Amino acid sequence: MNFLLGYIGALIIVIISYRKGALALSGAIAAFIVGGTIFGFGGWSASIELIVFFLGGSLLSRLNHRHSAQRDWRQVAANGLIPMLCVLLLYFRHDLREEATLLFLGALATMTADTFATEIGMRFGNRTFDILTFTPTMKGLSGGVSVIGIVASVFGAMLITILSLFQPDTDGGLCGLVFVKVIPVVTIAGFCGALIDSIIGATLQAKYRNLNGEITESDEGDSKLIQGLSFIGNNATNLIASIVGALVAVGISGWL
Repeated sequence: MNFLLGYIGALIIVIISYRKGALALSGAIAAFIVGGTIFGFGGWSASIELIVFFLGGSLLSRLNHRHSAQRDWRQVAANGLIPMLCVLLLYFRHDLREEATLLFLGALATMTADTFATEIGMRFGNRTFDILTFTPTMKGLSGGVSVIGIVASVFGAMLITILSLFQPDTDGGLCGLVFVKVIPVVTIAGFCGALIDSIIGATLQAKYRNLNGEITESDEGDSKLIQGLSFIGNNATNLIASIVGALVAVGISGWL
């Protein structure tokens, strides 16, 4: 996929998403930059991975009637910054193609695993537990996990892994990795990244109590911080998790 076609394709998807209310204006601009860069520099293979992640997240969010929420540039960057940088590394450093590919897949598998776990767990999970204390917690609150959510996270990471095995182009896209290695490596990396996301959500991510006594993850002005650090919200948690997932993919690639 050439650069012009990549950015045109990203622009079309962004316009449709913006008109449907999925993206705020800042989110649309950020998505155009991230998507266009991955499409243009990553080729068809990386583009397919990103499209599946985006469409999967958008469709699954409808399970919980959350499709009206607009993503701003922070949310787009939290999910797409690391994969975008990995694609640029892949393009400009051919000597690091395998490492860059693993970084890209590990980060995207983490984001997909986390999205699948969150949306499917909220819709179908019967009981939600704190990932560290195993005590019951409110459904949808960061740091909470369910059995169905854990299974969904593994499936999400594996979906990215399976897609990576199909290489429709040879013009600088994701490099072909060893079949018996990429499946466990990327799946484990995505699951570990999603696990870290939950651990950070249970410990460092800010949680507030509003005037109605409800626990939320956003400061509503009169809310009181009751847990975590005020500067670590869901976006920061996602960004950290994607970095961890990317590093885990490279770190364990030589072991399996």
